[in-house]
Amino acid sequence: MKKQLFLFIPVVLFLCSFGSEATVESFNYEVSLDGKPIGTYLVSRTNIDGASTFRVENTSATGLIRKAEHKFVMLSLFDDNKLIASNLQTWVNEKLESSSELCWNGNHYLKNDGESTVEIGQQLITYSSACVFFEEPVDRDVLFYEQYGKELEVVKIGDHKYEVKLPNGSKELYTYQDGEVVMVEVVQTFATISLIRNG
Repeated sequence: MKKQLFLFIPVVLFLCSFGSEATVESFNYEVSLDGKPIGTYLVSRTNIDGASTFRVENTSATGLIRKAEHKFVMLSLFDDNKLIASNLQTWVNEKLESSSELCWNGNHYLKNDGESTVEIGQQLITYSSACVFFEEPVDRDVLFYEQYGKELEVVKIGDHKYEVKLPNGSKELYTYQDGEVVMVEVVQTFATISLIRNG
């Protein structure tokens, strides 16, 4: 896994070293659990010469008796609107809990979780959970979810509102305004987590 990480980081640095001016767009969301604030969710997109780097960062604290701080960071690199590489890391109380990488090797995608590498697809991905915040899935019926390493169905359930069912049994409801996500509801069996955009 370290070998792949060292391949991913130089690619991002190489793209960022071009003289062209970068454009950056970012959104901040307040995260609440059944109406109670528990953290923040930050997403950003940096465009340079046809390449886009997406960063997703979630920090939250949950627990009734003893609070635990959870942090999730994902970096996804698209070139010419195609997913080239992605890196995901999670921490619990500042201790690294998991880390995985996804990369396109020219023929298919490989996903490495530090213990094993598996092939997960042979077609270039053009729409994923990294870019879903910046582009409404108009005329799309699938979303590649980096965290699960698979395509999930996108269902339109209303005007500018979409549903994605997750493998863990929960579902995500995305609400758009002007092509950008203004609210996400993660509906679980016993609770609902809401992300509401600031501003």
